[in-house]
Amino acid sequence: MALIECYECKRSISPEAKTCIHCGAPMTGAQVPAKANSVASTISFGSLPRNKAVAEAFVAESASTAAPAPKVTPAAAGRRRRQQAEQAVAPELNADGSRPVEGWLKVMAFLMPMIFVWFLLRRGHSLKQRLFGFGWLALLILCVAITPTPPPA
Repeated sequence: MALIECYECKRSISPEAKTCIHCGAPMTGAQVPAKANSVASTISFGSLPRNKAVAEAFVAESASTAAPAPKVTPAAAGRRRRQQAEQAVAPELNADGSRPVEGWLKVMAFLMPMIFVWFLLRRGHSLKQRLFGFGWLALLILCVAITPTPPPA
């Protein structure tokens, strides 16, 4: 008996299986090839990225073949956790809608502004934050410029 490829995880499974043993995806008659004995090979490079705009497929159960829902396997559970984690991440913003200056950037822009004040040019920082950082840099450059140098000995 020839094996078929699961449309979800691209692993080999039996054509008689109702669900994939690896990811739990339901198999319908459309996924089972008409000629199980033919030697047809496909090349798979893993799963492709999903289009979020397209709704997920729904397989309706008929009353005569009411089978229990497939068991959630660890691979499918891990995929759900990753999807929930991606949706739950929301960027923190200040009251004016700008991104906050992180603590490490505050300290390093104070100690070494020649290097770290340029991080304030990233998208999301407000004009006030940039003026404050580059103003500090300009003040330090001015102080170095007007400091008297001792005469050579």
